[in-house]
Amino acid sequence: MRMLSWYVAKTALVSLLMTLLLFVGIELIFGLVNELRFIGKGDYTMGQAFAFLLFSIPQNIYKLFPMAALVGVLMGLGQIASRSEFIVMQAAGLSPTRITLNFMKYALILTVLVWIFGEGLAPASEKLAQNIKARALSGGQTLRTDHGTWMRQGKQFIHIQEMHVGGHLEGITRYDFNDNMELKKSSFASYADYVNDTWVLYDIHQTEFLPNQTQSDYIDQEYWEQGVDPEVLQVVGVKYLDELSLWGLIKTIQYRNQNGLDAKPYILALWQKLVQPLSVLVMMFIAAPCIFGPLRNTTMGFKMFIGILIGFAFHTINELFGPLSLVYQIPPAIGAMLPTVIFLGLGLLMMRRV
Repeated sequence: MRMLSWYVAKTALVSLLMTLLLFVGIELIFGLVNELRFIGKGDYTMGQAFAFLLFSIPQNIYKLFPMAALVGVLMGLGQIASRSEFIVMQAAGLSPTRITLNFMKYALILTVLVWIFGEGLAPASEKLAQNIKARALSGGQTLRTDHGTWMRQGKQFIHIQEMHVGGHLEGITRYDFNDNMELKKSSFASYADYVNDTWVLYDIHQTEFLPNQTQSDYIDQEYWEQGVDPEVLQVVGVKYLDELSLWGLIKTIQYRNQNGLDAKPYILALWQKLVQPLSVLVMMFIAAPCIFGPLRNTTMGFKMFIGILIGFAFHTINELFGPLSLVYQIPPAIGAMLPTVIFLGLGLLMMRRV
């Protein structure tokens, strides 16, 4: 029985890894096409584009693993079913439930390993990839760190704590130096928005360093006409929530709570990361009743289509319910877990009918 369980697990997991390799390869091809539009900007060359894509591979593996798990397991178990091997196993005393549970033990080990890989190596590798691109596009004048993004424009040094999609910045500090690199002025703006092709700074505290004194001023609003290029800014500075590691999300939540900022989207993202291993296991679990039931004798292409369809449905519900939970003040833990619980119930219902 142990040999049969290992045979089923090996076939399904090898198919999963091959599917993951295929998905990552497709992602790299589309990524290369996307990077071609940046070639020639600043110091960005084809070699740096390849380096960026190379260091982005761990993040792509982590991002694509849930979909590859579902499609790969469907195809792997489908190969066994198409050869009528499951019928032989059932005749030997292995029920569909037992076959599924034995397979899920190996799937759990792989999922935990990928989760550790995704939360350990992937964020560091992605940070390196973004820094390569940031330095090249800005001509070496930009550095992205865990505590924000540094940029240089002439004799002005700029630090931006957070950048958001849509042209919204938080915590903009500017340091102006003279020709002798002596500090002339520093200012801190609480936030900035990109309005009518111009950056507008708000809630500005400014200090000017005069020969014998310092002068402090408060400015409610100011146009920043020498602001950074929003396109380059979006490429080199914006941190999407799914790029942040668990530790990065925890630190961000602490920072936002301490400064009276809204932390709910980050709390939701934290719960989604914690629930992700369970979500992947649920996706692989759903594949089993599909194969034992209606998909046993279908073609491999149809199995892949059904797998992508189920995965897309799960992704859509997950992406939709998360923001809805924030709008309707539903606890982030429920917003993150409910789609997985729904699909787990669907899988158990399907399993009972096998």
